[in-house]
Amino acid sequence: MTVTEFNLLSEAWIPVHRTNGDQGLVSIAEIFDQASTIRGVGGDIPTQAFALQRILLAIVHRAIDWGDKPEKRWAQIWKGGQFPIGEIESYTRHFAHRFDLLDTVEPFFQVADLATAKGEFTSLERIIADVPSNEKYFTTRAGPSLASISYAEAARWIVHCQAFDPSGIKSGDPRDRRVKNGKGYPIGVAWSGQLGGVLFEGTNLFQTLLLNTVLRNRAGDLPPLADAPVWERDHAGAGAREDPTPLGPTDLLTWQSRRLRLDHDGKSVRGVLIMNGDAASTHNRFDMEFLTPWRFSEPQSKKFGDVRYLPQEHKSERALWRGVTALLSDVSDPKVDGRMKSLAPGVAHWLDRLVDGGYLDKKLTVRPHALGLAYINQSSIVGESIDDVLQIHLALLGRHSETRSYATMAVGAADGAIAALANLAGNLAAASGGESDGPRSVARAEAFFALDAPFRRWLAQLTDDTDLEDYLREWHRTVKSTVEPMSRALIESAGAPAFVGRSVRERHVDSSQAAVWFRQALRKELVHAFPAMPKPDASKEGASV
Repeated sequence: MTVTEFNLLSEAWIPVHRTNGDQGLVSIAEIFDQASTIRGVGGDIPTQAFALQRILLAIVHRAIDWGDKPEKRWAQIWKGGQFPIGEIESYTRHFAHRFDLLDTVEPFFQVADLATAKGEFTSLERIIADVPSNEKYFTTRAGPSLASISYAEAARWIVHCQAFDPSGIKSGDPRDRRVKNGKGYPIGVAWSGQLGGVLFEGTNLFQTLLLNTVLRNRAGDLPPLADAPVWERDHAGAGAREDPTPLGPTDLLTWQSRRLRLDHDGKSVRGVLIMNGDAASTHNRFDMEFLTPWRFSEPQSKKFGDVRYLPQEHKSERALWRGVTALLSDVSDPKVDGRMKSLAPGVAHWLDRLVDGGYLDKKLTVRPHALGLAYINQSSIVGESIDDVLQIHLALLGRHSETRSYATMAVGAADGAIAALANLAGNLAAASGGESDGPRSVARAEAFFALDAPFRRWLAQLTDDTDLEDYLREWHRTVKSTVEPMSRALIESAGAPAFVGRSVRERHVDSSQAAVWFRQALRKELVHAFPAMPKPDASKEGASV
């Protein structure tokens, strides 16, 4: 049977995990109606779930009448446990034709008449992120299955491509003034690929979507009146839009980083065109992009002569808990009074506002979920996927929360103790006559790995009802009991050469001296894990050669 319409409002295409353990595909209409029975959104790869939920968040933003007191309406819906389906149905019905993947005039997230000069399409590897060109990072897509994909899968990859497509030279439509010799030259990674994406997850999808529906920015302002998602705007042509400035949150949630067109035969999708779409500068967009933390950029600030913040991208080698402070609150810059070194995601500020206003219980457990891609080869290829999650109580977000301070101190204690262990490894290597950088890095990585699960458990139980001093003491003891055996193993493995030692930078270093330095540094970082002692000589604490 030849298919001429595939409307995402009514066709099943979004993967979900239900609270009863079942899995399946649902339509947009079904996902809102059944949100309280759905655990979360899935995807072919983790970042696909992030991209799909941004579409759903744009609908929640625009479909519901939030009024001039959005916090009260938000709390009313939260307490009711389900979305106002009538409002959502009325809204989506009005824009129904814009959600048809195969529409011949205004297809969803595509340009109907997009074409190269030769009228050619490219293979599906270009849109499927787990098969970058010539590099099959995943095995699920090896073989002839790439000759065609279903409409449901194509819809998911269309959404993902608009969010995470790599940079690089693209095909070009002759009508795009940026195209030269049939090629579209790089405009950068698609919008979400430039973010350190984060969603605060609840116990079901209803909670997750509502928690991440940010109705005021960090300054307390409502979204600009001009803000609108792509399906409310004039349909895109082959070229870039005239004004590339994002208009607000829903504009960015549905940002058209690429111009796309699917090639289908009425049964399945067989090819694709991917061209440059709308480029957007990411600096200082924290008042409309709420699902990423931000970092102060000194180079950009000096270059352009103003204070600039850029999205804080995730690092695949750095676990989420190590940067938990920046995820939950703004972090001041010790070098400049009054300036922030990093800004928390707008969603954290929004939840903080709800807790502070009494709209949300600070004892509620949520899961900050970090999702993103790391790119290589001048951002033209997907290198790694970031998918990490924590469990915390909203008490950590409170504006005057002492709990958050203790979480920060706990991370600092772990960092300090691991630095001491890394110094020990480096000093032992130097005492043995070897290079110290490699052993330092190995020891640091092994220690962070060893403390990963314990810290996650510790953080998940941290609430305002906790005896914070006692809980911090417990964490110090946990860190001590973890790194001390590792230090003994390092000393034993260093053997006789380190025991004898040698002169390094006019200073004799051996395993005994290295152990003393380590012990002094550990006492300084983990004060609650040791009995009180006289303050050691500061000039010798944690020494490293």
